[in-house]
Amino acid sequence: MSDTLRQDIIFKILKIAAENSDLGSDEQFSLAESGTKAMFAKLMNEGASSSAGEDSDREKARTKRRMKKKDRNQRKEHVGRFFLRLVEKNIKKPELPHCLLPVFANSVQSTIGVEHYEQMSDKISRLLEFGEKKGYDYDQILDSKPGRSIAGEILTLYKNEMGAGSFEKLLKNSLDETLVKNISNIENGQELNIEDTVNLAYSEFNKYLSAS
Repeated sequence: MSDTLRQDIIFKILKIAAENSDLGSDEQFSLAESGTKAMFAKLMNEGASSSAGEDSDREKARTKRRMKKKDRNQRKEHVGRFFLRLVEKNIKKPELPHCLLPVFANSVQSTIGVEHYEQMSDKISRLLEFGEKKGYDYDQILDSKPGRSIAGEILTLYKNEMGAGSFEKLLKNSLDETLVKNISNIENGQELNIEDTVNLAYSEFNKYLSAS
């Protein structure tokens, strides 16, 4: 539209000049200026709208890049989320603060190792891509039969790689650190016995692993 309008302005100026060839250049200029004033205003408005549209497109592109980066960061957490989905229903206790649950999810990578972790991550990524194409949301994919199957594989790897070494000590240390960091946000946190809570959390988690 703006290209056509520019051409119309040029033709208008040439027409004014041709029809008023007997006038001096100053008078021709005044006629051309007044005759194309509205057309120039319209052209300027179109340019502003186009610029705003380009700014909007650039902002959308930046947002998309941020979302992709966010997706990449979240993808690192998928394995832990699938594992926790399987575990959390069995270790949730009124006495256990919710802030401790992510500790178990975060322990997956260090326990099963990078190679197994990446394998599970790739499996989950393919499942998520398939599920999203079918219109399923994240929770539905987590709770689907393939989702539970992958979670079971992660659980098996986790149990096989736990070992008898420093696993308990490391996990309890992580639980302790998390509890200390979040205790001010926990209702009645001042009355919470950190050592007892950590031992209970580990005991419930270990009980579930032993039974599954």
